[in-house]
Amino acid sequence: MRLFKFSALAAAVALAGCVDVDLTTTITGADSAQVSGYMEIQRQMLDMMGGSEAFCDQAEGGTLTVTDTTARCDMVVNGTFAEVFQGDEPKPTATDQGDGTVLVSFPIGAMTADSAEMRNDPQSAAMMRPMLEGHTFTVRVAGAEIVSSNGEIAADGHSASFTMPLVEMLNPEFNPPATFDTVVRY
Repeated sequence: MRLFKFSALAAAVALAGCVDVDLTTTITGADSAQVSGYMEIQRQMLDMMGGSEAFCDQAEGGTLTVTDTTARCDMVVNGTFAEVFQGDEPKPTATDQGDGTVLVSFPIGAMTADSAEMRNDPQSAAMMRPMLEGHTFTVRVAGAEIVSSNGEIAADGHSASFTMPLVEMLNPEFNPPATFDTVVRY
């Protein structure tokens, strides 16, 4: 399961609640990256999704850990940008800038667009609020040096992140950035 397929699944499950997602894309060259991270859901959600393969495909780099209460898919994928960002639109992009840097862009607005339906339906919002409380969706870009980002740059300057508490999707003023953009030196 490549990064976008994983993050698209994560966004869909996030809209259903009860999920935590933390993904890091480490730029390792002009056209190469390592994607690592996890998605964790409640065990009941795994059963509703039809089992482990729908959630965490071992053939695509996933390692599934299941307890009585949770299911966690840990991912490590290495490859070219085309390999790690494969999938349908909207998907993240990585563009070599030709100067030892890469612009990485995650389509946050498009990935969260379906949340408008929940916000506009007070009954759905009330039902979803307890399931979304305390859960987050985090994407991070890392490399030798973060040149610029509209996300939060770590103190060491080697990564930038965008974290969204999922309950914010129910806020009527919810207005995520269209993209989370980072220029990173490899």
